Amino acid sequence: MKRNKTAVIGLGNLLLGDEGTGLHAIHLLEERLQGRAVDVIEGGTPGYNLLHQFDEREKIIFIDAGNCGMQPGEFTRFTPDDVISRKAEPGFSLHEFDLIEFIEFAGSLHKTDNVEIVIYCMQALEITMSGELSPPVKKSLPFLVEKVYNEVTRGIEDA
Repeated sequence: MKRNKTAVIGLGNLLLGDEGTGLHAIHLLEERLQGRAVDVIEGGTPGYNLLHQFDEREKIIFIDAGNCGMQPGEFTRFTPDDVISRKAEPGFSLHEFDLIEFIEFAGSLHKTDNVEIVIYCMQALEITMSGELSPPVKKSLPFLVEKVYNEVTRGIEDA
């Protein structure tokens, strides 16, 4: 199967409230991006199993929830060069996944060479056992999806 040069990868866990933001975004983007030369991927909580996603890519956009230092429901766009990980110790379990450390590790393997990496982070309100997003995250999700859609479709041809 042919791999597209651009991928959008949603991260998170649908069973943990706002932690599932990336996956909710991916579900909304799948239909909108159908027929476009972009791979839409449910990354879930994969840890280092995502390393192969860098192969043959020119651009990867990650969508995740986290503590972005903003109000719940606000989101930001940044690149790995804009931030450093604040995690005290690296972890390898699914619940200790740190996206910035993962990207740095991928870079040490030269997986990120010539790959533009963008991260959209939605500020979570609560990570709790729930299949529902919190009200502020749910309200902002369509705006996040629209931003990602516009970025992805700029210069991308139909498949």
